[in-house]
Amino acid sequence: MTKNLAIREDVYRKLSEAKRQGDSFSDVIERILEKRGSLLSLWGILADSRVIAQIEDETRKIRKRATIRA
Repeated sequence: MTKNLAIREDVYRKLSEAKRQGDSFSDVIERILEKRGSLLSLWGILADSRVIAQIEDETRKIRKRATIRA
């Protein structure tokens, strides 16, 4: 199974530079994550953040105003 991710151009360049011969981007990301440890410790760290709540609120407002174009 594969998933598509959107990343900034600068991050793409860094990942591309970290690739070894025969590596896929998944290989590079996996190698980096193994070096840094689990991300599970960060799960929910911003759950009570006022900034996150504001972003979510603004996102909802923008989505309500959006129209689908055919």
